[in-house]
Amino acid sequence: MGDYNRSTRECAFDQMHPDMVKGIREYAQKHQLDDIEASILMCCETISEKKKKGFFASLVSTDPDTVHFTGMLVTPSWLIWTRSGAKYGTMVSSARFQDIEVKNFTPQLIEDSGMSIFGFVGDSAERVTAFIGLGPEPAAQKFRETVQQAITKATKG
Repeated sequence: MGDYNRSTRECAFDQMHPDMVKGIREYAQKHQLDDIEASILMCCETISEKKKKGFFASLVSTDPDTVHFTGMLVTPSWLIWTRSGAKYGTMVSSARFQDIEVKNFTPQLIEDSGMSIFGFVGDSAERVTAFIGLGPEPAAQKFRETVQQAITKATKG
């Protein structure tokens, strides 16, 4: 996680990296999610660039991409995110707000930030932990706030 420089921007859904837009549309259709595009409350994209490391550290790295994109969107019921990289490909995940807990991730020992998601993610039969990396920009803070507001509304009903 602390191996990246991250930059987050707010954007319209169709302004995200094209592979991510395509992946989310296919995912939504496959999982029969209602017209999520019409109900988007907020959409962001983070570019994560791997920091240069020494030779030995690069040997043990588990991420094949030096740059990857993460697209995130919030609807009243869902948090949907996708990660796309040249070697890794594109993977989409989702979680219903009523099934997850979200915490801000800001470690003290490394420079990184994002959101830690705990709960039922995707088709998982058990609770899992997922991470969404976010940059320091105001758009990332606004995204965190939008997610928390959506969780509050979804869990009150």
